[in-house]
Amino acid sequence: MMALVWLIDILVIGIKILGGRMEVNPVLRFGLWVAVLCTLAAGLAVAGYLLVLLQRHLEDMP
Repeated sequence: MMALVWLIDILVIGIKILGGRMEVNPVLRFGLWVAVLCTLAAGLAVAGYLLVLLQRHLEDMP
């Protein structure tokens, strides 16, 4: 349960950094934005791949 609290705390800190409420190095803020965008792109790629697999599976059904 404590691990969940730590994860939520890290998420809140990350959102504060991305939103500009915390004073941090601009390179850190830029890197965090790049990481968020890459994670979003990877998630979209996985979703697209799974949709292609689903389409192939449904085409092979009699």
